[in-house]
Amino acid sequence: MMPLLTTLSLSLAAFALPPQEPNDVLATFQLGGKPAAVTRTDVAVEMAFHLRRQELGLQACDVLVDAVLTRRAATKKNLMPTDEEVRRFWADLQAQLRAAGKKPEEFAAVRNTGEAEWLRYLAIQMAQERLVRAELELGPKDPVSGDMLRLWQQEARKQAKIEIDPDVLPIGSAAVIDGETIPMVELGTLLLRTSEEDERRKFITQFVYLQSIEAFAKTEGVEPSLADIEAAVEERKKENARDPRFHGLPFEQVLKTTTGMTVTGLKQSRIFRAKVMLEQLSAKVYPDSVLRADLERDREAILEKVGPRRRISLIFVRALDEPNALIPLDFPAAEKKIAEVRQRLEKDTFDVIARIESQEPASKAQGGDLGWHTRKSPSIPESVLAAAFALAADEVSQPVRDKDGYLLVKCTDIEPPLADEQLLERLRELRSKELSAKILADAKLEVLGDKKEPK
Repeated sequence: MMPLLTTLSLSLAAFALPPQEPNDVLATFQLGGKPAAVTRTDVAVEMAFHLRRQELGLQACDVLVDAVLTRRAATKKNLMPTDEEVRRFWADLQAQLRAAGKKPEEFAAVRNTGEAEWLRYLAIQMAQERLVRAELELGPKDPVSGDMLRLWQQEARKQAKIEIDPDVLPIGSAAVIDGETIPMVELGTLLLRTSEEDERRKFITQFVYLQSIEAFAKTEGVEPSLADIEAAVEERKKENARDPRFHGLPFEQVLKTTTGMTVTGLKQSRIFRAKVMLEQLSAKVYPDSVLRADLERDREAILEKVGPRRRISLIFVRALDEPNALIPLDFPAAEKKIAEVRQRLEKDTFDVIARIESQEPASKAQGGDLGWHTRKSPSIPESVLAAAFALAADEVSQPVRDKDGYLLVKCTDIEPPLADEQLLERLRELRSKELSAKILADAKLEVLGDKKEPK
């Protein structure tokens, strides 16, 4: 029998078969005011197109190819196991797992797969083992290692004509093997069945958002043309050239490194198209005249949201009214601790002390740096913002009490005043984000199986 850990880690769960299970509904939502549903196939296709060029998608494509090659070879040599043999194999494997203190049903590939499809997967794994034994003339009980299996797969691939480059394949194809096409939905089915709950929810939400924004755009008469898409790509290239993080690297290289995507793939991406669509919708819903009127009517409030930013750093010491083993300080002790930390700034720099003393994990590794923020930045506590915007550049606050402890705030840098055109540009970005959030909120997404909070 194949070693236990090898069986569970060989692949994501290779099927290379058309989906055999009912097209279950995973979520419901409102589309144009009417009830709509998200099915397994919808999410599978969404995952396939989004992940196809990333490492996970490439690995899944390899798994599908290996499954096709295995089935072909095993069928030709009469080595495919019977249904009864597969069931016995699965019963033995479950016993091994439970003996090792593991629950088979908790593995993603098992949990997200119907019994019939899971047994088909195991049949492929058993067939691979049999093919290796036949090739190496091993006995029926001789162990088959992962290296042996990979070597067999490599040799099988050399004898087949395989194409997995998405820029070469027809749209909708995950791979082509000797003229046989593996549809993209099979890639997505594989990815879906091995995904965790938060990953599935992410793609359910993405599917609903894309459907919703396309429906809204249709009602507004917005339809990005090929020229619009190409113009948006050119604008991204200009942004890339201006961004100091990329040190002048070509846009194509940055895109490939950060997303695994080529420019051709970017132009075909539904997500990129939705971004272009959102920009066009925002320009229609919030024309310049409306934004200028908003700025004139409520300049101070808008300045707080999109006006000059400050770069903020902090050092945080956590406290509780009743300390425990995890948080050993009460508020008076935390106040004393943060005051001592502030005195050390006479000898050490803020970023060095933050890396040592701060208990805010997101910024600790960056020396306390939180980045650039406006006065009403939604991601930063009000206590931090109030302190930062009362400081001069490079100044450190006195100890500030927060609901979770004490902190020191440093204003690292201050952005100069903005011209009205710059404010309008940022205001449009804000309105676009608000419009995007509204489109999703109006969809009233409900993922089936979500736990609801008691009323």
